[in-house]
Amino acid sequence: MEEFRTPTPTSPSSTSPEPSELAERAHRGIDHLRGSAHQTVDQAADAASTAADRMSARGEEWIAMRDEWMDATRGYVREHPLAALGMALAAGYLLSRLSGR
Repeated sequence: MEEFRTPTPTSPSSTSPEPSELAERAHRGIDHLRGSAHQTVDQAADAASTAADRMSARGEEWIAMRDEWMDATRGYVREHPLAALGMALAAGYLLSRLSGR
């Protein structure tokens, strides 16, 4: 990084940078920072979009799996209603014993 010198009483003021030169340096620095920030925001947005797409696909898979399980369960209950009733009663009894009621 360049070092700025402040004029001293013994040195001529011509060694210090001109205001227009300082302004140009500041503009270049700001432009560089703006470009870097824009690039970082773009990368973050791309990563978020990719993650959202993956989660959306995963959610659709889970919904499809849930629907398959529900269909299989409905089919089993229709084919074996007494067994399904017995399992439901047993599960209820176990849950009541575990919960202490």
